[in-house]
Amino acid sequence: MKKLIGVFGILFLLTVYMSAQSKVVKNFEENANGYKAFAYQSVLRMLNQDQNPEFNKLIRNLDHIRLVTTDSTGVLALKSFKQLDKGIRGEGFEELLTFNNKEYKCHVYELSSKNKKTTWVATFYAQGRAGLLEMVGSLDMKYISALSSLSMDQLQELIPDAAGMDWD
Repeated sequence: MKKLIGVFGILFLLTVYMSAQSKVVKNFEENANGYKAFAYQSVLRMLNQDQNPEFNKLIRNLDHIRLVTTDSTGVLALKSFKQLDKGIRGEGFEELLTFNNKEYKCHVYELSSKNKKTTWVATFYAQGRAGLLEMVGSLDMKYISALSSLSMDQLQELIPDAAGMDWD
């Protein structure tokens, strides 16, 4: 009996360890005093204004999405952006895309875990603020057209003003 409990305990700890959130994302979220939003798949399903079954297929492998921004601006935000990038790369994330121009910078990273769950992190510096968007899981790209069923009005209600950021 003790062996069985010990085996289950070890399996539980391994599961928690393998699915743990990125330490860089966790630290940034704890220390950033800007906007924070978090949505599980169930919340996203509620935003399916047309009740389109393909929308549910699009997000069926998605665990959650997280958005975090700083409240600092200018040079301090740019420093946060650079620290985020360095930390994410240091955790073994692979850089997939980079967008850099005078107005904004965005870097998209991917990390696959041992439990086959993929984490995507996009770091950004835009409109003088830094932040990140984390997505754990994946979208089924066969159903990407179903994004048109996303209720933008309800989404904006969930994400009011986002720390003064102008989203247009």
